[in-house]
Order: sequence, then C-alpha cells, then structure tokens
Amino acid sequence: MAQNIIDGLFGKSPISSLQKHMTQVHSCISELNGFMIAMYTQNWAKAEIIKSDIGIKEGKADILKKNLRLSLSSTFMMPFSRRDLLDLLLIQDSIANISKDVSGLMINRKMIFPDKILHDVIKLTKVCIKTSAMALKAVNELDELLETAFGSRERKIISYIIEDVNVLENKSDTIQHEISAELFLLESSFPPVDIMFYYRTVEWLGELADAAQKVGSRLEVLLAR
Repeated sequence: MAQNIIDGLFGKSPISSLQKHMTQVHSCISELNGFMIAMYTQNWAKAEIIKSDIGIKEGKADILKKNLRLSLSSTFMMPFSRRDLLDLLLIQDSIANISKDVSGLMINRKMIFPDKILHDVIKLTKVCIKTSAMALKAVNELDELLETAFGSRERKIISYIIEDVNVLENKSDTIQHEISAELFLLESSFPPVDIMFYYRTVEWLGELADAAQKVGSRLEVLLAR
C-alpha cells in the first residue's frame, strides 16, 4: 500500500522497463549470426524464418518502447532527466530497427557475399552482437546504480563495461574498413548494383555496433549528471 502511494506521488521507476526493452532489442540482433550462416549456406527457407523472427521481436520492442514513453512520469524523482531516458530508449530501439532492415535487405536480394569478404562479414556480425550484449550488460546495471545512490563502486563497474563497449566498436570499425578495402578491389568483378548493396549491408552492420556504443555514451552522460 505504501509503495502504491509513493508510486502515485513520484511515479514508477522506468529502469526495469528500459532494461526489458534493451533485452528485447538484443534478441533481435542476436538472431543475425544464425541468419548470416543460413545466407552463407543458401538455406533461404531458414533465413526467411529467422528474418520473420527478427521482425516479430522488433515489433515487440516497439510495443515496449511505446508503453514506456506513454507511462514515463515527468514527476518521478531521478538523478537524470526524462529527456535523457527517452534519448537512451530511442538509441536502443535503433539496434532492433537496423537488425530488421539488414535482414530484410539481404533476404529480398538473396544476397551472397563474395568469398573474399564473406568470413569478415560474419566476423563483423559477431562483433556487433557482442557489442550489443555488452551494452545490455551496462543497462542492466542501472538499477544497482540507483540502489547504491550512484555509489563509486557501481559507477566504476558501469564505466568498465562501457570501455569494453568502446573497444568492441573500434574492432567493428577496423573490420568494416578491411571489408570496404576488399570490396573496392572487387568492384570491377561484380555488377555495380550488387557492389552498391554489399557496401550498404556492411555499412548497416557497422551502424549496429555504433548504436550499441551510443547506448554506452548515453549512459556516460547519465553518470556525469
């Protein structure tokens, strides 16, 4: 009863909902590893199933996002602003959106990467998934951070996780640049349209790691305030 009164006066903490959303978002990107393998083996039926699963999960993430935005109380007393939380929510959501877009593009074109870049593309995908997983780990520390009133130990834990996110994102940048360099050498060997979509797909994969890093960057802003 007392907790209901407190919630009524100050609003309910949105942290749990934010964590659920990031968990759902990560479930989207985590499907891309199996999707890439299915595309590599030209198992179009399996790839189509995984692409549909990503779409369903992205839809669930959208529902969680909308519910959180609608229920986020402007009166809840927190050490960071409602605007900061909404920004973090949108960044998280972009990971699910890009995962859906990249799988849709690849399956619609029955995309098969050239052998010279195929394994690097799969490696890039795995690094992107790891980057998202680390970002999720950081978000899941937020409730501990609040419970300890922004204690120095918990702040350090989140800072270390964010450092890992940054390292992984830098690794994804390196792989992306290596793939782009290889693609440049292959441009004369493939139809220009195919090359264009290869570049676009690799760019979108890189954006997944960028988005995960932005989650970490936004958390750094929350810690700083």
